[in-house]
Parts: sequence; C-alpha cells; structure tokens
Amino acid sequence: MQDIEFRRVVKELPADIGNTLLETPMHVQVNASEIRLRAGRKICIFYENQLYFLDKILKSEEIRECFRSLCDYSIHSHTQEIKQGFITIRDGHRAGISGTAVYDENDNLINLREISSINLRIAKQIYGVSNSLINRLNGNIGKLLIIGSPASGKTTLIKDIIRNLYDRVISVVDTRGEIAACLNGIPQNDIGNADVFDSWNRQDGIISAIKTMSPEIIVCDEIGSNSDLKAINACVGAGVELIATAHGGSLEEILKRDIIKKILMTGAFDNMVILKGKSEPCKVESIIKVSDLFARIRDNSFSNMSLVDRVNIFSSIKTKSNSN
Repeated sequence: MQDIEFRRVVKELPADIGNTLLETPMHVQVNASEIRLRAGRKICIFYENQLYFLDKILKSEEIRECFRSLCDYSIHSHTQEIKQGFITIRDGHRAGISGTAVYDENDNLINLREISSINLRIAKQIYGVSNSLINRLNGNIGKLLIIGSPASGKTTLIKDIIRNLYDRVISVVDTRGEIAACLNGIPQNDIGNADVFDSWNRQDGIISAIKTMSPEIIVCDEIGSNSDLKAINACVGAGVELIATAHGGSLEEILKRDIIKKILMTGAFDNMVILKGKSEPCKVESIIKVSDLFARIRDNSFSNMSLVDRVNIFSSIKTKSNSN
C-alpha cells in the first residue's frame, strides 16, 4: 500500500484508532488535509473542501490516549509546545490541541489539561508552487509580505520560496514550528540550507539571527503585533531582507489593522501578496507594490476617506491573477 502522508500521520496514533482511520476510502486519504478527533463525536476528515465522517465515536479516554501517543508518551518533553496549543510530530505534521487552560498566579498560561479535541494537520511538501510568483516578481522575492486567511497556503508557499532561494543565506525564525517543523532539532520539512531558530519569539529570533548568522534574508510567519515592529526595524537597519506572512482574510480586514500599516511604513516590504483563500490554497489573488499603495494614500487623502472608498482605491492598484 502506498505510504502517503495520511498513513504516516495515522501511524502516530494508537493502533485501534489508526486502523479505523485506515478504512477511509483511498481518495479521501490522498486528498486529506486535516483529521479531527473530538471526544464524544465522530472522527472527521477534511479533504478537497469536503467533510468525511467515520462511524467511530471517540471516548474521552481515547482522546487522552491519542494525546499521549502523539507526545510519544513523554508529555513533559512537549510542555513548551503544548502551552502554545500544538504538538509537532514526525515528517512535519502538526497536532493542534484544545482543552482546559491552566494559568499561574500571574495569569500566564502554563499548561493544558483535559484534552478534548485534536486536529491533525497533514503537512504536504508542494514543490514548485512558488515558481509563478517568483517569475511575476522577476526574481525580486526578498522584502515580501504574504497575506492570507487560515489554510490559504501561506506556510506551504513560504516553504517553497525558501527552497527556491537555495543560493542565498537564509535564517528562519520558526516561532510556532510550522515552517521547518523541527523534531529533536532536525527540520522535518524540506527548507533547503536555511538556519532555523526554532520556537523563538519573533523579536528575539530576528535580532539573534542578525547578530549570529549574518543572513541575507530572514523568513518568519504570522507577523502583526506591536512587538514585531522593533525586530522589523532592526532588519531594515541591518540591510537584511524580510519574507513574512500575516493573517488577513480580505482587503477590508487588512485596512482595519493599523499595525499592518505601521509595519509596511518601515520599508521592510516592497511587495504584498494577497492569497485567494482556503478554497484555492497557494493561489495569488493580487500583488500590490507597497510604494504604489502609499503614493495613492498620499494623493487621495487616504486617512480621511471612508472604509469603502479606501477599499476601492486599494483595489484599483492590484495586479489581478487568475492562477498562481
């Protein structure tokens, strides 16, 4: 039987649950992107924008056993990941977890208990998915911000960009372990020759990379907080290019986020790529030159306009594409 990614993920689960999942039709296995395990409910598989349900209803103890198995029966060694709501497993796959939060006296999240749901996200290496984008940018791929909603393909796209930049010195600040997916210090995803700062917060990781690895390019994901500004300014000051992703489901949503505008004003990014969304992962909706955007802002008293007018202006400078 073909050892597809679905079957590799299933091997990380207890044998009885794994065997149940292996009864799934092959076309579902091949195209699966998520396996949802929830206490008291049927196993659910997401594939090709569809849901497939197995008759198996999981008990709370079975969820706990799945959790222990995914931790390789060493929960303590995964404490830092668990606090962030996930566990990295072999081959770069990711188990998102939800349960009851445990806080300390300073209101800091220190653990999760009574795990009730597990979302197994199946990592897939899609080679060449960034080729079209790189061609459209004439190879000027540095200083790039990729914006998309959850499951729009941001991380898949950025991993392929890293592979395509094999001849550049790259540091990856992998705050949530979704780019390199290191396990015991070894990247489970193919990221070429990049140096990885695994589980560092973005600010510390970016500044440390600049000081210690002398990168030409730093890659990170999910920027969008005030704490990111200092690190991004450090990149600009050091002459290091930045390739990053940020969460945004639409142009309107982006325009409402002042922090994104502040980040763009640092000069760290030349181009902003908007992805189409979950229904067409890794597909480019538009490419926006940041300089054009700010020129239109200045020329049209952008800050005084209504949101609708801002969106219309913003949309008018987009470069449309029908495919990635």
